Amino acid sequence: MIGKLIAYLKSHMRRIVFAGIFVAIGIVLSAMYGTAVQYTNTLNFCAHTCHEMENTVYQEYMHSKHFKNEFGVVVACPQCHVPQNDWVHTMGHKVLATFEIWDHWTGRVGTNEKFEEHRLELAKEVWKGFEETNARECKHCHAYSNMVLEDQRPSIRAQHTDAMKIDENCLDCHKGITHKSVQQEAAPAPTNFDIQ
Repeated sequence: MIGKLIAYLKSHMRRIVFAGIFVAIGIVLSAMYGTAVQYTNTLNFCAHTCHEMENTVYQEYMHSKHFKNEFGVVVACPQCHVPQNDWVHTMGHKVLATFEIWDHWTGRVGTNEKFEEHRLELAKEVWKGFEETNARECKHCHAYSNMVLEDQRPSIRAQHTDAMKIDENCLDCHKGITHKSVQQEAAPAPTNFDIQ
């Protein structure tokens, strides 16, 4: 039995070595991808890699409920802006995000002033993404099915009850919840309750 196994291994050694090399390469590439995604999905990377973000939207974010709240829960930028638990969509998003570097280097948003000049346009692109996915990233944390409506204020409870029935996009009411200055330039959200 052992002799047959040794003979088999000897006769197929080349294939075994190539298979081992391909498996090792696959493991290394997977580790590199995972490390890159993990690093670029940190608050530190998002907030401090580009000075356009650091001096503008990050400053607003630090005063939002997503950063500072009674529960001490920090919702970092990627949790809202990068697909969660879906490596295919995450990879696609990361590839498309590299084009933002082009905007910086060509000067389109290379300064705070130019960023502010294009800010509403950029926000509308982000909002369009939320519309296309029906606020997938919001609903990753804020599931309608897990809401305890009885604990909400009556006006909010009524809004969420209606929203649940049609699986409404969160941004229909909560647009600009974190980045206030963009909300002021956009059409006001159709709400009469405190969204924070």
